Amino acid sequence: MTASNSEENYGWMISFPFILMASTAGCAWFRRRRINRRLRHVEERHIQQAVSISIQNQRLETMADQGAGIRHHTTSPHIVPRAAPVDGKLEGDSMIDLAEISIEDETSLKQKYTEESYFQMKLTWLECQLRKLHRSDAKVCKMEVDRNDIFHDSFRAFSKLSGEQLRGPLELKFKREDGRDDGGLTRHWFMLISREVVNPEYALFIPMGKNHAFQVNSASKHQPHHLEYFRFIGRVWGKALFDGFLIESHLASTIYKYLLDRKIGPNDMMTVDNVYFTSLQWILDNDVDESGMELNFVVDEEELGTVRQVVLKEGGETELVTNENKEEYVRLVCEERLVKCIQPQLDALKEGFYEIVPRDVLSKFSETELELVLCGLPVIDIEDWQANCEYRAGYSAEHEVMQWFWELLDGWDQEMRARMLQFVTGTSKVPTGGFGGLYGATGPKRFQIIRVINTNRLPQANTCFNELLLPPYSSKERLAHCLAMSLYDGGDTFGLR
Repeated sequence: MTASNSEENYGWMISFPFILMASTAGCAWFRRRRINRRLRHVEERHIQQAVSISIQNQRLETMADQGAGIRHHTTSPHIVPRAAPVDGKLEGDSMIDLAEISIEDETSLKQKYTEESYFQMKLTWLECQLRKLHRSDAKVCKMEVDRNDIFHDSFRAFSKLSGEQLRGPLELKFKREDGRDDGGLTRHWFMLISREVVNPEYALFIPMGKNHAFQVNSASKHQPHHLEYFRFIGRVWGKALFDGFLIESHLASTIYKYLLDRKIGPNDMMTVDNVYFTSLQWILDNDVDESGMELNFVVDEEELGTVRQVVLKEGGETELVTNENKEEYVRLVCEERLVKCIQPQLDALKEGFYEIVPRDVLSKFSETELELVLCGLPVIDIEDWQANCEYRAGYSAEHEVMQWFWELLDGWDQEMRARMLQFVTGTSKVPTGGFGGLYGATGPKRFQIIRVINTNRLPQANTCFNELLLPPYSSKERLAHCLAMSLYDGGDTFGLR
């Protein structure tokens, strides 16, 4: 998927001879981006050469696989990460069946392995279980959505499909755009839809302080189709996990706990509303009999500008909170605030999630681990990125332009790094296994930088194969300028070259 930065007339492009590449390039796309007028006159043959290199390499890899007796059975133009070919290490008979081990055995494993090693063991087991469920003859789920109404279009498309049908590969098309989905559009769609569902316009979620996570909005019950929407969101999250794609929006840890049937208690209030948690902790730490607070087993809930009183237990409106029962009071308050007031929404989300993901495959995961599987690593590590980068068409790790490139990225903040990652791969998230776990259209595919000769053009990207097409600019300053223009100046629509 070639991301283009051009103001050129697209009618002119249709008549251009290299449009013949459309029948063979498969994954050659471009993002339409505005560029400076002085960059208008560019040599298309350099991009053609870069795309040709990419396509030729994919053909060679396919021929090598066939020679080794590996067959890629799929009815989709791309292979989802969970169904991509692997070296066989996931299928070993010696793998421990984590769904069957006892609490005692799990405790023994935790003592034997480090926390990180045990998590990797669980990831490998999860990968193996989900791969078994990816059928080679599964029918492709074709979706055409308008990026200007992506929530409702996607909701309607998912509503027509059963959970079993949604286990088949997705094939995305954006309305009024010519791009063909060879994996990059699907990754891009997961990014867009996971951002859109937390849009305040829908009033389904509310942000939680500074941790950039979202909690279910109790007022969402006034939305006519709110339970259907939450079931849809659960299906999107489940589909992402099932296929191995990443989502952008982080949910409250209590939501992950609810999905995993974990107990939610007073300590969880700290992650959702730290100020409220502090006031509850004060009650636990102090003598309420002498405080004169005169609390009852009720809690006030504000919703749409009105306040209503919720009774926490039978007869709670007349029962005083004392030193003897204050722990029960705090527990019931947290249960009401974190679960009961949004339980229908949580149930709908869980229902949708497990329509696609089998319950038993996540039984040994914690809420933190589930978030990592869904959202990837929280920090973009430049050293890991650089260590898992491949160079082609004249570039190497020692090339001066590559030295400048990594020096620039090392000085960027996490937001800028995320923009670069999104520009090249279609998503701003890093897999749990780091940059070595990136996937392309045909399976594992590392981040690659390809040299293109024309220094009068901006950097472009082939997101199907995680490739950055980068000219050898004459200075570090010009490289920084051109990268910034590519990342910031323009939109995200896709077209076919």
